[in-house]
Amino acid sequence: MKRLASAMQTDVTIQVRNRLYIIGPAIAVLMALLLGQVASQSDFYRAIPTLLLIVTGGTTLLYVAGLMLFEKDEGTLNGLIISPLRTWEYLTSKVVTLTVLALLESMILVALVTRLQGFNIPLLMFGILAIGIIYTLMGIVMIVRFCSITDFLIPVIVIALILQMPFLHFLGLLENPLFLLIPTSAPTLLMQGAWQTLTLWEWVYALGYTLVTTVVLSIWAYRAFYRYIILKVR
Repeated sequence: MKRLASAMQTDVTIQVRNRLYIIGPAIAVLMALLLGQVASQSDFYRAIPTLLLIVTGGTTLLYVAGLMLFEKDEGTLNGLIISPLRTWEYLTSKVVTLTVLALLESMILVALVTRLQGFNIPLLMFGILAIGIIYTLMGIVMIVRFCSITDFLIPVIVIALILQMPFLHFLGLLENPLFLLIPTSAPTLLMQGAWQTLTLWEWVYALGYTLVTTVVLSIWAYRAFYRYIILKVR
């Protein structure tokens, strides 16, 4: 636990130095101003979850990619092999710190728009945490395969578009149950449940699919990191 706590402290320090705790809130303020102009209070149940899906998810994906590429360039990942820090601790630190940052960014946006009234705050936060975890893990799965941001850019755009496609369904622009197969749909439904009552099947789907997605991506991220980072150094 001491190694994990130390890794998290280091990650937060790096994130602060890279001004992510300035960039994230600044983006949240800009999005809140935009949302306040285009959406009424009656539309919040649709607008806010989909905006968080797109904005928070997108920034989290870019954050983890940028940080890990920086660590590749600095040789930090090579040093991980001989350090006492275990792989799962390194990955857990990234997931926890970036998910907390995603929660902070999202709640600033929500607070500015809603004044934290008229919805289920814990449920919304749970959905945001799930979105942050999913995007961070997916970012790790992808970025370990690349050595530069230019090589990573096209694949990440494609993956981000796929993960964000459920916004069409949740905004009512193109409602189709096939969108629910995309993993980010489940936590988005949880966030929407902060404003609307979910049915039993919606609860089962949202919680169950979120759990399954998190487990699968966790295993995938670990194996991808081991294959593309650990084995290449040894």
